[in-house]
Amino acid sequence: MKNRETKSHDDGFTLVEMVVSFVLLLMLVSLSVVGILAYQDFADFKRQNSYAQTLFSAAQTKLTGYSVRGQMEGLEKVVSETVDLNQIITPAGSKASESTGGQEAKSGVIYCLTGNRESYEKYKAGEFRDRTDATSRGYQALYEIFDEFLMDKSILNGCIAIEFSPGTGQVYSVLYSDKCSGFTYTGKNRNGIVNICNRQEDYRSEYMIGYYGLD
Repeated sequence: MKNRETKSHDDGFTLVEMVVSFVLLLMLVSLSVVGILAYQDFADFKRQNSYAQTLFSAAQTKLTGYSVRGQMEGLEKVVSETVDLNQIITPAGSKASESTGGQEAKSGVIYCLTGNRESYEKYKAGEFRDRTDATSRGYQALYEIFDEFLMDKSILNGCIAIEFSPGTGQVYSVLYSDKCSGFTYTGKNRNGIVNICNRQEDYRSEYMIGYYGLD
């Protein structure tokens, strides 16, 4: 009689045991999801930086060609927006105007060109080709810099900022993201438009901004 009672008592799980097992299972699943999301964010950020480096190399090759052929003056006439290096925070946390890197590029005025997915679609459709306004000419110049030496053109379906010195033909930096809708050098982040003056890794990883430069 005693043996039968013991056997029936050991059969199956009690309600408490089931609840504890369920809670533990939920905790394991939650930790797994958090780990997967963290790894995905890390991979995305690494990809943004890789694309920025690819664009930097393509841009430097193009601008070197412009410089050799004496075409930098023509590019300078198209670009009107300059970069205030006192507002730029380098990856090391110092002002770009005070950093030791990229002295050749910083010997003159640094100009910039920016674009996003919408402007690239218009460029591909030829909407900027024969226009004379400053905005259209800037977009045309931006994508012509990358067109010749970029094998994977799909990279251009994102936000791009290229900073360079027309005097030397030196590319100062390139920023890239396919996670936001636009870049700005002024104002606060809003509606998917991100201020790119801060180049520190923590800030860029938060907004998924790739960077490659001479700082």
